[in-house]
Amino acid sequence: MSDADSSRKRPLEEGSEPKADHNSTLNDEEPSAKKARTDEMSATSHTDAQQGGANPPQPSSSFQAASQSQQPPRPQTQQQPAPPPRRDHAFFGTDVLDDVVRAVGEFLFQHCHHPNVEIEAKLGILTDNNTGRRIELPVMSETVIMPQRPAWYRFVSDMTIDQHAHFNTLLNNRLGETRQKDFKGYQIQYKHTKEIDQFYTGPQGKTRVTKDQATNAVIPGGIVKKDRIADLDVFSPRSPFDFRVSVNVEVPVPSPTGNPQFERHKDRISYRHHNFKIDLTQVKTANSPNNSQRPNYSQMARPAQQPDVTHELEIEFVHPEELVRERTIRLSGQGRPDRFWEIVGYFINNVRGLATTKYLSPAQRQQQQQQPQRK
Repeated sequence: MSDADSSRKRPLEEGSEPKADHNSTLNDEEPSAKKARTDEMSATSHTDAQQGGANPPQPSSSFQAASQSQQPPRPQTQQQPAPPPRRDHAFFGTDVLDDVVRAVGEFLFQHCHHPNVEIEAKLGILTDNNTGRRIELPVMSETVIMPQRPAWYRFVSDMTIDQHAHFNTLLNNRLGETRQKDFKGYQIQYKHTKEIDQFYTGPQGKTRVTKDQATNAVIPGGIVKKDRIADLDVFSPRSPFDFRVSVNVEVPVPSPTGNPQFERHKDRISYRHHNFKIDLTQVKTANSPNNSQRPNYSQMARPAQQPDVTHELEIEFVHPEELVRERTIRLSGQGRPDRFWEIVGYFINNVRGLATTKYLSPAQRQQQQQQPQRK
């Protein structure tokens, strides 16, 4: 993407409606309202089969009158729907925890208790250091990789422009659905920001200073020292993307002195749902020391573009202290119920919902459009 294309995008204030900009990689277009679909339910009445043979003797009219005068009138009762059939097919009557959720949960349980903790997952590709292509493992489904040092692969949190636009459209459509008048669920919150990250190296380590691109002012809490605690990689051979779960610590520090070593210009759209936030970001890096070490993306069918432009997608906890609190309850040993595994399950399923979304390349879409429609 050229700088001219990026300059066509206009920043939006938080809470404003997304507006269309088809020339921008991050498209703020909110979809048009869709007609709500209604299901027509038809009720059927059941009649009892008539019994054959002679009719039973009827009571006299005087007995009927006396009985009606002594008994209160019976209330009219409506036929209750039949209860749903039981689906308790588990032999031991319990559900078995998803193995990937268990592995990620144990990883987070071990590392999430640090102060100023940040918990996030990024989509990307696990790339072989030797071939520069996506790794190959003899597995057919999602697999958590045992951390190894030195690692024989690297995680590349990047994607093509077209893939980035696909997620932008997907998330904008979901945003529009939650803003319909008849929507009953939790409304997604939207925010578009343009910021500059400046990186300094000093006696206290690497410091990041984040400024608003329009005003050049440091954002609240924008001067931090970020330390990586641990990473856990998940290989997803049935999906276009793998993902990495990371635990970091961001400690507020004083403002650094001198000149920054390099800068990152971030054009970011954020979609928040409950305690999770999805960030769709285009990053332009100036004077980055890692530009010469970028791997080969030939397997990803990556179009030619400037080497310092990346397109990233990540999902993170807005309030990671919620997970830390549930961990503390579980550790207390007092038998109190906690939601630790439930929250981890929500987190992983949100990542999976993004990673497994059906994506078609431009060539695949063109081929699909050229196929004759079945009548």
